[in-house]
Amino acid sequence: MKWKRLSKKKILVLVTLLTLVVFGVSGVYALVTPTLRLTASVAKTRFQIGEVVKITITLQNIGLWPITFTYRQPLFDFVVYDEASKEIFRWGNVSLIELWVNPITLWPTQTTTKVLTWNQEKYTNGNFCPVSKGTYTIATLTRVVHQNRDLLLTTQPIMVTIE
Repeated sequence: MKWKRLSKKKILVLVTLLTLVVFGVSGVYALVTPTLRLTASVAKTRFQIGEVVKITITLQNIGLWPITFTYRQPLFDFVVYDEASKEIFRWGNVSLIELWVNPITLWPTQTTTKVLTWNQEKYTNGNFCPVSKGTYTIATLTRVVHQNRDLLLTTQPIMVTIE
């Protein structure tokens, strides 16, 4: 088989078309795919018994375009698990819960942050009781609705030790 040599003009047209297809598809993908990142942190991982554990949770738009979403209160939540992986506390169950709130728009790189607290309590038989010494896992999350899609975002679990 004999190959025909393409002219520089044809090569330029092919490269341009290929570039438009690749960037066009990725641009459309970026427009329809939410680009939110949820992060969480604590100032330290060892706490004295009874010491308040402050959890900083941040939601950031890491995309190239503004993103608008709605959510059901609370925007941020966390769950505490004991060493047996049993849920012992959920912040959203004790916070003031409202219905749907107005949409939020985050511009590229913009964040929204909240500091939530755990008073080292567990919910047992309808009562709050202090936890005992041990290691606990904190899982943070948010649920948002973007373009009629319900999105659940979580972070890596945070391990804290109560001494």
